[in-house]
Amino acid sequence: MIITHIVSSLDSNQGGPPNVVLNFAKFQKLYGHDVSIVSQFKKINYKNINNYDGVKLEKGNFLFKKHYIPNLKFIYKIYKNIERSDIVHLHGVWNGVISISAFISRILKKKVVMTPHGSLDSFNIKNKYLYKKFYYYFFEKYNLNYIQSYHFLNINEFKNSSWVKNIKKKKILIQSNGYDLKYLKKIKIEKKKKTKKTIEITYIGRLNKIKNIELQIELLSLLINQKKNYKLNIIGPDDGLLKLLKNKVEELNLKKNVSFFKPIYGKKKYTLIKNSDVMILTSFYECNSILAIETMSLGGVLLCTSNCNLAHAGNYGAVKISSYNLEKLVESVNNLTIKKNSNRIRKKALKYAQKNLDIEINIKKILKFYKKIN
Repeated sequence: MIITHIVSSLDSNQGGPPNVVLNFAKFQKLYGHDVSIVSQFKKINYKNINNYDGVKLEKGNFLFKKHYIPNLKFIYKIYKNIERSDIVHLHGVWNGVISISAFISRILKKKVVMTPHGSLDSFNIKNKYLYKKFYYYFFEKYNLNYIQSYHFLNINEFKNSSWVKNIKKKKILIQSNGYDLKYLKKIKIEKKKKTKKTIEITYIGRLNKIKNIELQIELLSLLINQKKNYKLNIIGPDDGLLKLLKNKVEELNLKKNVSFFKPIYGKKKYTLIKNSDVMILTSFYECNSILAIETMSLGGVLLCTSNCNLAHAGNYGAVKISSYNLEKLVESVNNLTIKKNSNRIRKKALKYAQKNLDIEINIKKILKFYKKIN
């Protein structure tokens, strides 16, 4: 099967989708398929910039960066890859790369799967509402109506995307993104030796307004009032919020307790997730958080808020879910710092990951899904 994945950008500031696309392509290639990725990217940490574990990378550039409008050379690469493909898998909505790719797929009558990554969720439509409604009625509704199948990451995303005309009549796969559990098992993560009784809380991800990181800083301020030694690590690329967050830390006199770091990867990242007392996610909205997937896959302790779409994992006991109320969050942190409670979540998280987040199982399901497309 010849598969082409198309995403507007593979840059790290795009959040989870770039990692998902790369993992999809890598494992589909391992199962013997001819796989390409067409996208824009600036910096990429692969040994061969034109190849990622046997997956062909087609790099494009933008004519206009603001709405990810591809230049003519980029459009030509999109066209040539779609032309040779059996399956075109589009990632995301509301940008020039995806709209043009969907239009070309219509012209060439190709089989298309779309993973919106939350972009069609009614919660996200509120952001730039008028722009998206205009874009939908004059351009995107024809593309979305043509697309034969959709891959949603959880049941809530599917329900909240049902406003799109005819989407319920399409072929639907509801499945979380996965992680390479075999790879994680091979990594030797040493348990951190703590010289002081420091309770370490860690956030990893974009420093973006939707991540609601200010709430984490306010939470830390209340926790420190309990006369315990708490530390908050905030790690990730700045997406317009770093200055505001640093001002917040200074305002609450927390400079000794809050540390900011640039993005970390690989073993260093996995070690921090595993060794942190609490990983925290307080977003106003998450579709299918990579941080949550990584934390559960490593047997870490995750505290998240109610709009993070982790109810299934929460009911299983793999994560702790709280409301956005600061007092409730303090109670949750106190609960998770009791050893028997954190150990229970760590065990449940690993079991949940084995059942629901193994990328090899997930890739087999999506390949089977491809074959069902008419």
